[in-house]
Amino acid sequence: MTSYLNITVTRYNESDSLILETLESLTRQVNVTASVMFFDQDSDSNIQQCIDKLSNNRIDITRIIIPAISLSYARNQAIDKCQTSILLFIDSDAIAEPNWAEMMLKAFKDSEAAIVGGKIVLKWKAKPPLLAKSNIVREQYSCLDLGDDLVPSSKVIGASFGVDLSKLGKLAFFDEELGRRNGILLGGEETNLCRRAIKSGLNVFYQGGALVHHQVLLERISNRWIYKRLYYAGYSRAQSGGTPSPSHSKNAWDYFLLPIYFPPYLFGYFKSKYDV
Repeated sequence: MTSYLNITVTRYNESDSLILETLESLTRQVNVTASVMFFDQDSDSNIQQCIDKLSNNRIDITRIIIPAISLSYARNQAIDKCQTSILLFIDSDAIAEPNWAEMMLKAFKDSEAAIVGGKIVLKWKAKPPLLAKSNIVREQYSCLDLGDDLVPSSKVIGASFGVDLSKLGKLAFFDEELGRRNGILLGGEETNLCRRAIKSGLNVFYQGGALVHHQVLLERISNRWIYKRLYYAGYSRAQSGGTPSPSHSKNAWDYFLLPIYFPPYLFGYFKSKYDV
């Protein structure tokens, strides 16, 4: 039995080839029919002809050109235009396994969750830096691996998650003061959504059977990018409130590398407090 749902992906300035890999993986989804809303912030791209060739009788892709405001803005546009109760989100540099959407839907049915996050493994384009041995640093690359089962969680990561709009109701929005915009690596919008949902008595789950491969491009495989990402992680945490809450348990490398990766996070945190 097939199920119908909406899937959304947005692009800021990623290449056509990168976004086409993501869209192609969505057209290979099994046991679902879906309308894919591709929110494109690059109005100059000639990608439409390629999209027309990708769409099939089960997975239809619609390109919607929007202003380059922010990721949270694009996601809110997707919520406004969604025509199904279940809306799945995937990043423009992630490749979904063929049963990704099917397993995400199964998680909603089996858990009565309002929000579900999927398993995210990293696909490196080059040898990862030493700092990437730290679980906390790997999370900056949107890695999420809590095993293969369906388990309760406190948050999701933006590369792969979904929401049940019928359960979230008025809570179904992303704070547009949070999240990436203009190339700035801010975050925290998904955590903010999960926090509001849990506070309202709703459930958040992790579905280990729904797998995407998050591509780590060459320009991100450097200590400089990691320091920048950690700075904005601290900045975003200060904006969204609460205390740091890593998804994974710390490993030995987390403790060994703490003096290297923690200062930029701390600097970003206090810089946000000062800016306010």
